[in-house]
Amino acid sequence: MRPRAYLLINVVDDIDQKQFLNAIKELEETQGVDFVDPVIGSHDMVAMVEAPISIEAMVNEVSAKSWIKNINTVRIVGLFERRGASWEDVS
Repeated sequence: MRPRAYLLINVVDDIDQKQFLNAIKELEETQGVDFVDPVIGSHDMVAMVEAPISIEAMVNEVSAKSWIKNINTVRIVGLFERRGASWEDVS
């Protein structure tokens, strides 16, 4: 399975609504991006990515976009990868 992650994205402050919609569309068309959703809170949008090579390469590609202010990355790991557990440990 390819590495997957959620990218929590903030956009530059001077972006207007039309530019924001274009940014979402541009990101959705990026190879490896599964979906993009605008959000309210400490971030402006969240994107789920499945990286063709590595999460770092994917973040670098997205970060290069002129409308990106910053990105926080939340890696997705398998259930048993997180804690080294197995189904036998679940009762």
